[in-house]
Amino acid sequence: MRSSDLRREENYSEYLRLRQNDDYYDVTFDEASGGVTAIHRSHKFDKKVGNLGIRRGDYELAVVDVLRKSGHRVVLESERSIQNRKVCDGYLDDVPTEIKAVEGTGTWSISTKLRDAVKQHAQSVILFFPKEDLYSEIRVKDGLRLFLSGANKADCQELNQIVVIVEDKLVSCIDQKTTPIKGWSIEEGLRGQNGATPFTIPPSDAKL
Repeated sequence: MRSSDLRREENYSEYLRLRQNDDYYDVTFDEASGGVTAIHRSHKFDKKVGNLGIRRGDYELAVVDVLRKSGHRVVLESERSIQNRKVCDGYLDDVPTEIKAVEGTGTWSISTKLRDAVKQHAQSVILFFPKEDLYSEIRVKDGLRLFLSGANKADCQELNQIVVIVEDKLVSCIDQKTTPIKGWSIEEGLRGQNGATPFTIPPSDAKL
């Protein structure tokens, strides 16, 4: 495990490198935490206004700010597809990462977001809850279980980390090295069996 001093040194070296690269802007180093962030000029921020009246691209900027202040290195990269291959938002501490905002309260939507992120070749997913009352630890865990129960083996191996941010706080980081609970299936999840919190399909925010 890297020491905080070593990570700070690595982050500062990356900060200097990115500052010299004209493809990136808003390259910022946080003196207090040692975190660094940068944005590629071809990164596209979604201008669509979501259910909460907030432009969805602003969610990404909020996530970047929280992670930099927490000492992490976050680079939002170009999202231009390569040979029709979907790409994710960028890198969190050198790991391919996708940011997914959660604007509703359905469990099914967590699973959907994880599945979509894997299709974008993300190995880490940041779930951003813009409002505290939208967040539930149980909901996140049940959404993860649902994803694992319906995902193929390759998808499970590709996704190895889930980061949860609620408003302006880094709440948790789930190291995804587990497998679905024995005997747990989508059908059992819907019935609330084997420790799963019951929920219905489709919830109001199934696509959010």
